[in-house]
Amino acid sequence: MNTPVAASRARRPLLSFSVEGLPARDELLFKSLVRLLDHRTHQHWAWQVEDADLRVVGDKLAAAPPEEDPADRPVPLLTIGETPPSRGPFLRLPLHADALEAMLNRLGAMVVHARELGLAAASRSRNEQAARSEEYRLLRWPSSTLLDTTMRMKLATLLASRPASLQALQQRSNASAQECADFISALERAGFVASSGGGHGATGFANSRAPESIWPDSHIATGNEAPHAAPPAPPAPRATVEPGLLARIRSRLGLLSSGPRA
Repeated sequence: MNTPVAASRARRPLLSFSVEGLPARDELLFKSLVRLLDHRTHQHWAWQVEDADLRVVGDKLAAAPPEEDPADRPVPLLTIGETPPSRGPFLRLPLHADALEAMLNRLGAMVVHARELGLAAASRSRNEQAARSEEYRLLRWPSSTLLDTTMRMKLATLLASRPASLQALQQRSNASAQECADFISALERAGFVASSGGGHGATGFANSRAPESIWPDSHIATGNEAPHAAPPAPPAPRATVEPGLLARIRSRLGLLSSGPRA
């Protein structure tokens, strides 16, 4: 059965620390204090040789830090010794439990926050990539209030020809990514567009008959053009009667004359 203390520990973030440049006695003391404070810190700290969430270094090592690869993730640095560094967190020897607890809680909160920001940024990147690859199609021609610019008219014309993703729409129209995204958002709010995963049927505006002025490679009607004459209606087919048919009908009905009477 889990106790409240055990359940609380299970919910804490698991973080790691490494120790460099400390005398063996001070390194052992630091690790022992971290274990003793485990029931008081907001995170669970575990020692790790390298690639840790927190680097604990001696003041001599901190004075001349090794060169780091700019591509490496930033790791907080805690200096321990007699001489504080020019910047960054510092604990003076001999170590005190209360000061170490406060420092671990503060640095742990920073690490957890940075980790959450990284996850959120990765999630946003995945969502944006998925949104750019999702295809949109017009359900019907948008209202004039949404087509308030020449570029929006062009975007609507392209969507009327065939469904397109944001990326494809941007490439075909030479519009900016923000222009395409804003226009699609406005169409979605007004119900003029459906996405590939929107649950609508396969048939839509692009498969229905639309005015020629909104299709690509056609001009936009200005109202000054001469109206197109409607094609003449085909002549109604004439009823044809087989020769002798009326005569046979009249004969059956007894309507044929029997010839001149004498």
